[in-house]
Parts: sequence; structure tokens; C-alpha cells
Amino acid sequence: MTTQDSSTGEAAPALAAPPHYDYACQYVASGETTLRCSKCNRPLMPKDAKRTPTGYVCTYYVKARVATFYNAGIEHYVLVAIVALVLGAISGFVLNFVGNIGFFALILVIFAGPAIGALVAEAIRRVLGRVRGMYFWLTAAIALVIGAVFLLLPSIFSVLAGNIFSLIPFLGLGLAVSALVARMRI
Repeated sequence: MTTQDSSTGEAAPALAAPPHYDYACQYVASGETTLRCSKCNRPLMPKDAKRTPTGYVCTYYVKARVATFYNAGIEHYVLVAIVALVLGAISGFVLNFVGNIGFFALILVIFAGPAIGALVAEAIRRVLGRVRGMYFWLTAAIALVIGAVFLLLPSIFSVLAGNIFSLIPFLGLGLAVSALVARMRI
């Protein structure tokens, strides 16, 4: 489209209005944006965008994509809690027994704690098979601590009485939980 210049009478090209690409961001009402998700075409702010090799994607797409890796139901979480609770009680008994040996117990607990955590993690994996859950590690860690603490109550009272060596089973429990979490998050 052209317009006529009034001073020269020649045709001058008309300046086209720039296209309007501003869309409101759906995540935080912080303003308008021209950036869109490369997968679902939702408008998003640069601070909300996640960079991938194929372009920027929104957090909804990332959450939906990650959710496809996990197939666990409530019954699987209950199963994880039961297995970790039972094995936690057994490990609490073992740690309490080893902790009463004396100073040599410190060396035993340093090796026994991670081994207990690895055994509990492996038992949970064998019980569940190919089922994956996003928070299996947290459920197992809480259940392991609950199962072990009830059998470590005499050690707690012994610490309150002034016996510092009664903290050794708790060191083993901490090492077991850290090994369990590390094995289950892989």
C-alpha cells in the first residue's frame, strides 16, 4: 500500500504498523511477553522459561514430562513404608546391640551404617520391581528412622544419664539413612 506525499506528489511507501505480539504470561501476572513455549505454545516470561536443546519450554511441560517417568500409586508408597519400617526396626536392634560394645563400636558402626542403608534400599527395589516413585526415598527414610528410633530409646535415656558412647547407634542410623537416600535417588 502506498500513500502520496503532499509536498512532492510522489508515491511514498506507507509505514506498516508493527504486529502486536504481546501476550500475558500465564505463570505470574508480571507483564506481557513475546516468548512462547516451543512444545505447547503457551506464552511465558524469560524468567519462567526452562532452556532445552530444542528451545525454551514452560514449567507445565517440564512437570508433565517428568511425571511420565514415575508410575507409582499409593499402594506402592505404603509398601515402601512397611518394608522400611520393618527393616528399620531390625536395624535399630542391630545398631543398639553394636553400640553397647564400647569404643570399638564406633569403628563397627561406621561400616555397618552405610551397609544397613544399602541393604534396605536394595530390599525396597526388589520388592517393588520396576515401579518408580518420585518420593520413595523420602518415604523410606522417614519409615527407617521411625522403625529404628523406637528400639534406640534406651540409648536416648543413657545419653541423658551422661553416657556419651550411647550416641554411637545414632551415628549409625544417620549413616544408614544417608546411604538409603543416596541409593534410592540414583
